[in-house]
Amino acid sequence: MILYEDPKIACFKSRLKKARIIKGLTQEQLADLSGVNIKSIASYEQSPEKLSNASVGTIYKLANSLGCSIEDIVNPDALDY
Repeated sequence: MILYEDPKIACFKSRLKKARIIKGLTQEQLADLSGVNIKSIASYEQSPEKLSNASVGTIYKLANSLGCSIEDIVNPDALDY
């Protein structure tokens, strides 16, 4: 998935939120698809740096549900390799 900078979503700092909106999903729908708690999704979107502290399984579930790669939703600079 390419997270092009649509003017309507360019202001969002969260790559997760951008991907979710591009996919046309609400936070509740993403929670249902991914099995990730809606409060966690809201937290990750509000404070994107928190997503880098999530488990690999959680990040994978979100990316898989959005049909994108982990790199599409997590800032690569935030990942510890």
